[in-house]
Amino acid sequence: MASARAAIGILVAASSLAVALSNSGGATLFGYTAGSATGPENWGKLSPAYKACGAGKQQSPIDIVTKQVVPNPNLDTLERTYAATNATLVNDGHDIAVRFQGKVGTITVSGKAYSFDTMHWHSPSDHTINGQRFPLELHLVHKAADGAVAVIGILYQLGSPDSFYYQLKSQLGEMAGDKCNFAEEESRVEAGLLHLRSLQKRTGSYFRYMGSLTVPPCTENVTWSVLGKVRQISKEQLQLLKAPLPACDGRPAQPLNGRTVQFYNPPNSTISFQM
Repeated sequence: MASARAAIGILVAASSLAVALSNSGGATLFGYTAGSATGPENWGKLSPAYKACGAGKQQSPIDIVTKQVVPNPNLDTLERTYAATNATLVNDGHDIAVRFQGKVGTITVSGKAYSFDTMHWHSPSDHTINGQRFPLELHLVHKAADGAVAVIGILYQLGSPDSFYYQLKSQLGEMAGDKCNFAEEESRVEAGLLHLRSLQKRTGSYFRYMGSLTVPPCTENVTWSVLGKVRQISKEQLQLLKAPLPACDGRPAQPLNGRTVQFYNPPNSTISFQM
């Protein structure tokens, strides 16, 4: 009887671990250290589910060369209104995300509606502009009813504090002190009511291309819009975002493979790059 109970215990433990890994997105299966067995160049070999990371032809991020982009005045304005919503900060060991507990808002891309689903950060930035990498990149992830994904990328440089991050100061500090085992669980901190007004400012110029998720499984057919105006964040705010993470979480730029990067530039827009 004792051995039977032990066997059941092992099965329960194994099941719990499988569920934990599923909930954390399989966070232990990949890393960012170049040259390591789990580094970005080896993601496609780590799991059949990650095959696109190595074999895909529309991978993200990319280096956006401003002299090579194609102007397109007919692209979407990306106008959006985000409602204040209760949210949770989640650290899976690779990046920090905000998961919302209610409907936030939508954007329209090529006539299709996408709901704001989640947001997360990468430091240093995933995307580069003319070879320049930035201290931080914010991804606003939107999903359509059919599962299609559209992401707005916002680049940051060091400078004045960004008012949005004042809301997360204490929660990020709490998260930095949570030394959980990411192989088995995520770190979660309730963020309370999160005001998103500052993230819905008039978008203005942006770069548009078809790419992928920038983390495994590197799923393709993602519509990317990388804003043409770089925002500022203070050194203290950047350190708060980076403190809970063990290292950098920016994927190297991927080959264009013949893709075209379009550029939307409505009148009176501010562009942070020489075009």
